[in-house]
Amino acid sequence: MSVQDLVRGVMTGPLSAGITGTPRNGLELYLNAPARAAFARFTGTSVAQLAALLPGFAFTHERLEEGPVPRAAWYAPGKAWVAACLQCCGRFWSPQQPVLVYPEAAGHICRRHRRWLLANCERACAINLESLPEVLSAHEHHTALLRTHPQARAVVELAAAMVWSWQVQGWKQEAVWHARTALLSSLTGRSPSAVTAHALITYPDTVAVARLLVDHGWQMRLRETAVAYGAPAATGILLTELGRRTGRLWLGDWLAACSRIGRWPGNGANAGALLEQWVARLGATDGTEQPAGAGLWAVPLPARRPVEHSERTTFLIDSRSREATEEAGRSSLTGGWEPS
Repeated sequence: MSVQDLVRGVMTGPLSAGITGTPRNGLELYLNAPARAAFARFTGTSVAQLAALLPGFAFTHERLEEGPVPRAAWYAPGKAWVAACLQCCGRFWSPQQPVLVYPEAAGHICRRHRRWLLANCERACAINLESLPEVLSAHEHHTALLRTHPQARAVVELAAAMVWSWQVQGWKQEAVWHARTALLSSLTGRSPSAVTAHALITYPDTVAVARLLVDHGWQMRLRETAVAYGAPAATGILLTELGRRTGRLWLGDWLAACSRIGRWPGNGANAGALLEQWVARLGATDGTEQPAGAGLWAVPLPARRPVEHSERTTFLIDSRSREATEEAGRSSLTGGWEPS
């Protein structure tokens, strides 16, 4: 039985039910209140329980008509999604009709089958991470951070913004990112320019930065240094440690030089000075991570990355050709999990 026939059968009643669209052009089914009640009766499960199991069940789409008549419609997902792991689904799967999974903070990787799940509405696809063990290791640290820190999601968003500000400063000779970009290009069949803005490229660095920022021992050391010698000295110590943890011993000196000359190439005013701003906010806390004004983990607007993958690509490639950005937009590398 097709999904459409099932939905139509569940909503059958004295009033004529209506369905707009199909799973092929909408991906997610939205129901009005009478339709939700019909599904609750059919399954013997309360509306509240169904809403807890199915994220799209909890609310009505703004374009869906309310009233006494059951209505259903297929629209684009209202939150970030990825296609479920093909190997996990086994034979209960149609590659031509991906099953939506909401990855939330760290569900973008299937650790059992070592796959980075993508958001492709045409077919199920994922990136094989067998040759990228550092990404799998970062994911393990990421999930551990989520279990232990109440604001882990915000921390990772701030760390991602910091790494993004480094990317747009034009680290053209950055060997690690170049190697990862070339490998991702070969795995996806897309050109390097189309994949260079993908979150996978900098994922290990993002997680490494996030773990350092939440380290209470390091926070205490930075506060003490800021009190004794000033915020610039604390920032220098932090930069040196970040360079060590990310395998870039030159990072601290390079960013410190940018700070001294007051020039931060990038995607907005002070985007590259995020570390300095964070250290200053940290110095205003008493260890509770609650400084006056903006929160410790807030990301300033100038430092935020563009939402669309193709827009981010234009910041990172030498060529501004339409072909490169169009290929990036077609790569199904966006729409799924992103740290910010």
